Amino acid sequence: MNNYQIPSDFLTPGTKSPISTYVHHYQTEKSTVRNRIVLSTHLFCFLTEGTKEVVMSNKIVRFGSESFVLITSGNCFMSEKISQKGAYSSALLFFDHALLQEFHFTYKPEIDRIIKNKNIQNKGIFQFKKDAFTHSFVQSLPFVPKHSAELNRLKLHEILLYLLETQPEELCSIFASAENNNEDLLFKNIIDSNIDSNLTIQELCFICNMSLSTFKRKFTRIFNDSPTSWLRRKRMEHAAFLLSYNKERPSDIYLRLGYESLSSFTQSFKSIYGKTPKEYQLS
Repeated sequence: MNNYQIPSDFLTPGTKSPISTYVHHYQTEKSTVRNRIVLSTHLFCFLTEGTKEVVMSNKIVRFGSESFVLITSGNCFMSEKISQKGAYSSALLFFDHALLQEFHFTYKPEIDRIIKNKNIQNKGIFQFKKDAFTHSFVQSLPFVPKHSAELNRLKLHEILLYLLETQPEELCSIFASAENNNEDLLFKNIIDSNIDSNLTIQELCFICNMSLSTFKRKFTRIFNDSPTSWLRRKRMEHAAFLLSYNKERPSDIYLRLGYESLSSFTQSFKSIYGKTPKEYQLS
């Protein structure tokens, strides 16, 4: 796992920060797992080879070249898997919040009407279907001069306007208010959304943008239990469901639940249920 601050890490050392919109073409021949990403701007990510997983505070999205995503600024984890051809490539369109606000202001009546009629909530990451237009849009990005602020702004406006016309509900959710501004409820929703993930305590701290000590204090106050104890109990409850109802094998689920070995998973499960996963399944 590596740590990145993007888009600044894509710049040549000594160069100035990119203009308000910035296109970067990324390629690799190696798969990566759960890189820590501090995203300082918003981002459109278009894949042309391979698949990607993005883990946000309350949502996990997996996608390939048949779709693309818009990710809002903040902390997240990204994993990339190369294709059968042994390659991963993507076009990344970064843009600052001022440009998003400018677009919202221009089309505010239409955006607000859609949000109200459909009761849309903000999600932090937004997935769109690719079509002939968006395919052509991605192909056009290499020809936009990076130094031209106006042309880059127009390209961003182009894709936003097209999505407003063709996939309005998904696009408008970026302009919707968060479901609830209560900090404790937002924190609880993040934890509840990641019970079935294999994020560690340290990784949850990163997603929440908190130090470990602050995270533990807040967690204990809200859940009246330590993070380690509470998450272990909840994940073992999920493991019991997978063993009993889905009839999955212990060896197939321990990694998904955040355990590095089957033996450590077995020990945790037995501490809760008094039986090994296999004994529990057979009973």
